[in-house]
Amino acid sequence: MHVFSLNGNETDYLYGEIFDDESYIPPQGWRIPEKPVILDVGANIGLFTLFATQRWPGARVFSFEPAPDVFDALRRNAGHLPGVHVHNLALGDEDQSRELTYYPHYTMMSGFDADPAVDKVLASAFITSAADALDEEFRDEFIQEAEDLVDDSLGERRLVRCDVQRVETFAGQAGIDRVDLLKVDVEGFELRVLQGVGDRLWPGIANAAVEVADRGGALDAVVSLLESQGMTTSVRQAAEYRTTDLHTVFAWRVV
Repeated sequence: MHVFSLNGNETDYLYGEIFDDESYIPPQGWRIPEKPVILDVGANIGLFTLFATQRWPGARVFSFEPAPDVFDALRRNAGHLPGVHVHNLALGDEDQSRELTYYPHYTMMSGFDADPAVDKVLASAFITSAADALDEEFRDEFIQEAEDLVDDSLGERRLVRCDVQRVETFAGQAGIDRVDLLKVDVEGFELRVLQGVGDRLWPGIANAAVEVADRGGALDAVVSLLESQGMTTSVRQAAEYRTTDLHTVFAWRVV
């Protein structure tokens, strides 16, 4: 597969996570129709959007990426595909404009509540997990080189002003009354995305996959919110995330 990429190593990582590991698919799979409506919130360059259009060829996918440079890659990769609608927009709990901390060399760590020190700890945990698979003689050298790369990647950052809409607002404007799969990966902003769904749309959310950074009780809050809307939940932490605060919450309706 040929994709327009901003950072090769980052794209390779995301491809493995989404296509090889199927990180947004629960062990039991999703029960969704042949032509689902999918919201890809935090689409980055569009790899999950591409995955979804391959898995469900008749899907309508609405993809959201607020960072302009990353959105341009998303547009190039997926904007031309039938049924795909790309938006240079963030979804949240308020209709507003906000500043996003953008890492041009580590785009997947960009976020509204980004903290460079916290982001460095998370990136270091990824490195340690990856190094565990190496022979001891190569491990220390790998860690040092990777840590230097992370320092360089996180060292350059800038603030970018982005538009944010409530999920409820966007859905109303787009005429969406059901969502067969809500995928959320927004670097600490996930609870605000869910809080923006609104009472009208919640009954139409059939399934969700939400990456959660468990800081300040965020994991319990996300699970509680989903279950309060009548959904069954399951929490998974991938092996490579075991030294981090990242988890994936799967939610679905029992029919």
